[in-house]
Order: sequence, then C-alpha cells, then structure tokens
Amino acid sequence: MKCMYCGRDNPDDATFCECGRPLRLGGASSTPSYTSTDTSPFASQTLADVKYKKPIPKAPLLLLLLIAVGVGVFFLLRFLSDKKITDEGSWETISKPFYSITVPSSFKEGDMLTVGNSVEVLLDFYTSRLAGFDVSKREYTAPEKEMYGSLTARDFAEAQQIRTVKINDQEVKYQVREGHEYIYGEFSRHCINYIGKTDDLWYIEAMFPTKNAYYLVNVYCAEEDKAQYRDAMMKWLDSFTPKD
Repeated sequence: MKCMYCGRDNPDDATFCECGRPLRLGGASSTPSYTSTDTSPFASQTLADVKYKKPIPKAPLLLLLLIAVGVGVFFLLRFLSDKKITDEGSWETISKPFYSITVPSSFKEGDMLTVGNSVEVLLDFYTSRLAGFDVSKREYTAPEKEMYGSLTARDFAEAQQIRTVKINDQEVKYQVREGHEYIYGEFSRHCINYIGKTDDLWYIEAMFPTKNAYYLVNVYCAEEDKAQYRDAMMKWLDSFTPKD
C-alpha cells in the first residue's frame, strides 16, 4: 500500500508507513467517512433538506385574514338583524303624533319611492332589508264622521261592504282580527323599493277605524319569508294604536 504522504510502498496489511503517518483511518481505509454518530450537522441531510425555500410574504396572509374576519362579521350582523324580525325582545315602540306601533328596531324611516293613491295621506314609511310597514290616514268628511265615527271594526266593515275583493287577480278576503279593532286582508304584491331583499312581497293590509278617520296600515316581508314572519307581522298590527 502506497503512503499518500511520502509515496513509499508498504505491505498491504500495514497500518502505519515507515515515515510514521497512518496508511488508513479508522483501521480500514484511507478515505474518511461519516456515520450517523458524527457531530457534523450535514452528516444526515439530503438534497431535499438543503433546498432553498422561498418564504411566503406576510402581507397577503394578513390581508386574507382581514377579509375572512370581515366576511364573518358581515354574516354575523346579518344573522342578528334577521333574528330581530321575530325576536320580540329586540322590538321597539315608535310613537308618532297620530299613532304608536311596536316593530323591530332594525326598521329605519325612509321615503316611499312609489306613488300612492289620493284617498289616504301617507304619514310614515319604515323599511329594512327583510320587512317594513307604512301608515296612511283618511280623515272623514262631516257626513262620514256622522256615519262611521262610532262604529266598531266589524260594523265598519259591514258598512263599507268589505268582504272579499279581487286584487291583482287574487281573491282577497278581509276579516276582523279577533280581539282587536281592525280589519285585514293578505295578498302577494310587487312593490319596488319597499324592502331591500326583493320587490315581491307578502302584504297584509289593515284598516283601523276611529271616530275622526281611518288608518290604513300595511306590513310586508319578502313573499318567500311569509311563513316565517307572518305571526310577527300580525303582532305589529296588534300593537298599532291610533291616538285620535
């Protein structure tokens, strides 16, 4: 075996050269080797371990997180707002010079954009994304006051011959609300800008006769939500109190 330091030939089984240098390391080979017990941090690494990995920028991650939080808050607020339609604990009483009514606190006063009729005078219009109401009033003339001013809702309906009428090709039956002094009828109606969700509404029209006038109170929701909201809508009407 040739010494790699001095070049001298040595017997194959020699461990050291005559110059004193070792012919083999670890007693086996002149080529150094590493094992799993080596202290070098690179001894057990592979190419995959040492590949350059590009860090993910933090700004896009933060933006995505903020978007996710924003979307979550949006749907949470919408859920809470929707719940107020049927949650009587969140309703509030609106008191006006001519009447009061208890409705969801999410209702906000606005301007009715559609044209009403010339018989009743629009007093107020309240709306939200899911439901709303409006109130109109018709003052009696002197003869009307004499004729209708002392009538109950049932007698008023008889005097006005309010039975079943046809509205938008629908047979609408008006009836007296038991335990209350008003007449009401229900039907589908297309009304632009009454609520935010849709223009196709489930409409309950109620008439409240008093000694000096009658009030026309309309409550409405999306037609697709009528089964869910109808009971609440009737309670809004039950709470309506004229101040005449």
